[in-house]
Amino acid sequence: MTTNYLFNFWLSLSVFVAHIITNFIVTKPNVELFTRLEKLTLFPPGWVFGIWFVIWTFQSILFYKTFGSEFWSNSNTLFFILVCLGNLGSQYAGANNLGWLIYIMLIICMLVSSIVFMEKASVYYSTFSIAKSATQLYVGWASLAFLVGLGVVLVTDQQIVSDKLFTIIGSIILTIVPIVIWTLWFKDKADYRIVTTPYFILYFAFTLRIMLR
Repeated sequence: MTTNYLFNFWLSLSVFVAHIITNFIVTKPNVELFTRLEKLTLFPPGWVFGIWFVIWTFQSILFYKTFGSEFWSNSNTLFFILVCLGNLGSQYAGANNLGWLIYIMLIICMLVSSIVFMEKASVYYSTFSIAKSATQLYVGWASLAFLVGLGVVLVTDQQIVSDKLFTIIGSIILTIVPIVIWTLWFKDKADYRIVTTPYFILYFAFTLRIMLR
């Protein structure tokens, strides 16, 4: 256990805890925000966002398992912190109307950083099995957050496209991504199956919404 890995571990853990606490503060009930979001047909039901607790639980276990290890290299630490900052920043920008460009850029930061972090963490899957669930699940949800965020900007805020058109395009994307991921697995090319978990939860949520109408 080197001093550098230990420092990076505590730095990442501190940012992780701080960003969770701040998330609860930033995302307090906001009638105006939810009015904007609910205009989007593809916006998930509120209970779906409970997946954050699952993601944060897996990440907490990851911290427990990787305490002071080489997992927390400088690059892994950097991208993990960028994931947290992108997540928190996009939440804050969306809740306080800081402008669509800032909002989208922060969501992109979260998504891209989570993908890079997942790829770098994949080297440690055999050593820390929880790393696979913790990193892939986050990428899956981050990709959905990007899709929803883009929809809010294009449909609700800027009114560049209609909700109907975005729903069609978004539905196609929601279908293609899991098909590509599972095709890669069936062909022994790559295993990103856990990335699709949030997609299947979303399918269930939308199906339930239609059935209860």
